[in-house]
Amino acid sequence: MSIQVAILKILVSHVGGKATLDSLKHDLAILSSSGDDWHARIKRLASRVPELDIFSNRYVVRDVEGWEVTSAGREFLRALEAVTQDNLPSAPAAETAIRAEGKLIVVGHRFKSRVRPQRDPEQSTLARRRPIREPH
Repeated sequence: MSIQVAILKILVSHVGGKATLDSLKHDLAILSSSGDDWHARIKRLASRVPELDIFSNRYVVRDVEGWEVTSAGREFLRALEAVTQDNLPSAPAAETAIRAEGKLIVVGHRFKSRVRPQRDPEQSTLARRRPIREPH
């Protein structure tokens, strides 16, 4: 569940990993209105652990003072966030260990469209009108 991943992230951000229920609700309200990037990130993380239950797994404990993330919860979140598109297991280890020589692998780089300066239409018309010199 994405709400459970969000709760883990919020608790980890608090001093000591502990927050009151009111504080959690407040932080969730702020984050839920913070835009599509937050929702997309939490949804991506939650999709990796569809059966997550932060309480039965003992990632979060509750008491009269509030909710607290455990060391197991911190480690779980760290491991969950460490998986990126660059290191998702998609091929057998033997295949990925041996790569053909000369293959280019680009990791973590996004190409941006270059903005090219506009040509002056008058200049290009003049260039086309120049006579071609014949070789001697």
